[in-house]
Amino acid sequence: MANSLDATAPVYLRHFSFFQRLYYGIRIRVMKSLATAFFSLFRLPGVRDNSILPTYTTVYPCQPKLTNRVFFPKSYKPDDAPLPLYLDIHGGGFALMSPCVDDWFCTEFCNDNKLLVISLDYPKTPAHPYPAGVQAIADLVDAILKDESLPFDRKKVAIGGFSAGATLSLAAPQDARLKGKIGGVAAFYPPTNWTTSIDWKLSTRPKDAGPDGLKSQAGMFDYAYFKPDQNLKDPQASVAFASRESLPPKLCIVGCEFDMLCRDSELMAESLAKVGNGPRTGTDTAWEQNGVRWEKVLKEVHGFDLIPARGEEKARTKARGKKMHQDAAEFLLREVYV
Repeated sequence: MANSLDATAPVYLRHFSFFQRLYYGIRIRVMKSLATAFFSLFRLPGVRDNSILPTYTTVYPCQPKLTNRVFFPKSYKPDDAPLPLYLDIHGGGFALMSPCVDDWFCTEFCNDNKLLVISLDYPKTPAHPYPAGVQAIADLVDAILKDESLPFDRKKVAIGGFSAGATLSLAAPQDARLKGKIGGVAAFYPPTNWTTSIDWKLSTRPKDAGPDGLKSQAGMFDYAYFKPDQNLKDPQASVAFASRESLPPKLCIVGCEFDMLCRDSELMAESLAKVGNGPRTGTDTAWEQNGVRWEKVLKEVHGFDLIPARGEEKARTKARGKKMHQDAAEFLLREVYV
């Protein structure tokens, strides 16, 4: 299927047979159980890393079943000036994981850049398909912006996330309640367009990319996230169809070269960057234009900074992930937190 950002004719999810639905339903529930057990283990005393725990956790009445994690910089003192705010949303195919998976990122991002960071939770599929996650994130952001107990500068607010969380960070700010209240987005390797086929996505990868781990999981996550009658061109679903004016003014979108989702994200960035008369600066793989920053992390796969590794591989991915995060932070500090 060709990649087109024409939002006129609706596109619906491909049909899944009974046996596909049964297989995906069982498989995703098994994966959810394994993920829950894994992260429960790492939260046990003596196993968990206490150095990256949040300052505290909080629940808002608008979403009473969701616990959010609040990180203050170690250098912060109660009489300091209000902090810039960064809202983080974790990944996991809209179905897996919890905010604690981003504790290490939130701790570093918070302390390195002197930000108040809040890691948000959202209801997971398949029990809560689209648009439940988008609505929950919008509810929480609205509640946080109204929370007078939090010492942050209301003029210095950004949101971001990883993978599915990155998609939600581009979807939730389109909510009418948040219009004009979020200054920027940092979206790390988001799924942006469900109207392009898996085969097309795979065809856009470099020939030396090797197998894509998302290929075998894409159908399962699609089945769990969308109802059959969902129009995939809904701009809060396929965020590539969002208009420039519906999004925050500053956008940092990051893709991974060996990720089958990369080209969709790059096309989205290019389309948004055309709104305005500003010149493009930078290189082919890292450029800025009209408030949009695009960066392609070369020779890396989807979620490379989160994939467990050892030895030299761990050191390499940690260093490259850190640079990716700090490139985005530099953009936010320069364009949003000013």
